[in-house]
Amino acid sequence: MRTRFFTLWTVAVLAAAAALIVHLTLRFETVRLGYEVGHARNEQARLMESQRLLSLEAATLRQTDRVEAVARGTLHMEVADTPRIVPMDGRAARASGRAQ
Repeated sequence: MRTRFFTLWTVAVLAAAAALIVHLTLRFETVRLGYEVGHARNEQARLMESQRLLSLEAATLRQTDRVEAVARGTLHMEVADTPRIVPMDGRAARASGRAQ
């Protein structure tokens, strides 16, 4: 009778210990995943802010006043005189090197 009680008691203690280990493992994994999600959300916020700033900068660089200032100041370009402008008819504009 005593050996049976001792065997059942040992099985119960081992089952409780195994349940505790599984519970702690799951709890630690939950906490780790929570930190990982937090880091991913911070990275997402940082990347979204970077995207916003870059799109604002791209819009600023596309402004015609800015392009004209760079063309005149840095590249020393001027507006072309009328005799220097060569008009293109429809056929020449379509000829892009492809066989027709």
